[in-house]
Amino acid sequence: MNLLYVTKTSLVGEGGGGEERAREVIDGLADRSHDVTVVCGKTEAGLEKRTSYRDCQIRHVWCGPERALGDSWIGFLLPRYLFAFCSLPVLVQEFTQSNYDAVVENMTPYPTLTILLAKLFAVPIVAVQHEFHGRDCIEMYGPLTGRIQLVVQRLHRAFRYDAIVVPSSPVKTALKKYDVATDRIEVIPNGIHHGQYHRPDVESTPGRLVTVGRLCKRKGQADLLRGFAKLQESHPRTHLDIVGAGPRRADLKDLAAKLGVRESVTFHGFVSEEEKIRLLNRAELFVFGSHQEGFGIGILEAMAVGLPVVARELPVYEEFFEDNTNGFLVDEPFVENFADSSQTLLETDERRTEIGARNRKAAANYGWEHTVGDTESLLIEIADSSAATERDISGEIV
Repeated sequence: MNLLYVTKTSLVGEGGGGEERAREVIDGLADRSHDVTVVCGKTEAGLEKRTSYRDCQIRHVWCGPERALGDSWIGFLLPRYLFAFCSLPVLVQEFTQSNYDAVVENMTPYPTLTILLAKLFAVPIVAVQHEFHGRDCIEMYGPLTGRIQLVVQRLHRAFRYDAIVVPSSPVKTALKKYDVATDRIEVIPNGIHHGQYHRPDVESTPGRLVTVGRLCKRKGQADLLRGFAKLQESHPRTHLDIVGAGPRRADLKDLAAKLGVRESVTFHGFVSEEEKIRLLNRAELFVFGSHQEGFGIGILEAMAVGLPVVARELPVYEEFFEDNTNGFLVDEPFVENFADSSQTLLETDERRTEIGARNRKAAANYGWEHTVGDTESLLIEIADSSAATERDISGEIV
């Protein structure tokens, strides 16, 4: 098939779980001999206008001055807010010059105008919706971004996407309550490369905690720091590794200093996949304070390492994580319960070992090859259906 993949952030730069899924799916489809063209925002300085990623062709869309991309806030926001408009000429060119069998729009979560062009050129289109957002997203993300996310969900009701892919059943259920037709929603979970995570040669460090994720309000690192400060009252030799980049890094460093734990917290920034795996294997616990997720790929990666997990309770984790079996899902008051749960696991070596073995086994059920295979099957189905409809229409005209 000849496929067009549209996403707001570059696949060759930094990104979160949505970008990781896009990279893995695109790479997997290319490995299965499909032609994939990616139109994405230029999110980092120095990225070429046209380049290749493995066996795919990438077109970066300019969304602001090159020098602005070096600023964490501006570089983060420009492609997300402006991509829908700046990408329009590029997308028109792609639709007019290439005969695509299907289009995938990766909503992370900002919408584009791709759906309008897909309908105009009669090309089937699939939306990948990573999570569901309630009205509380305005408080979580701010008035502009929060309202944009609500608009995205309204698009699913206003426009007829040929399919909407979600990573978990709770997201499908939420969209159903939002009056999105369930016959269009396909649950295709995220995955991991399970075999690469567990590294017995990396010795774990007693009392070491690690978290991985973009440094933004939604990911809840501020709550983790407060919970960690509470934990240090009884376990002063513990250490927290915070892995990830994002616009709240300076604020989080200030908070750590204010809480008196700055010397016990390491901000690693964005790291390579290999370094991330090393840091995970060096830890004794994986901790996660996110307020909103569509799946929780970071938790699944930690489970593949064999780490017990302490995370804020979210419904989407229930498909692969059981409280008190794979670790602890923490409800409010988060700070106190986080500290208590972490303390319990740190003080019981045998329990951590048992949980680690269970977690590695559970994580083995999720591989990117399944995600790619299910996505490929769906795209072939909608492309064949669209082609059959065109033949029927042509026959009626004749």
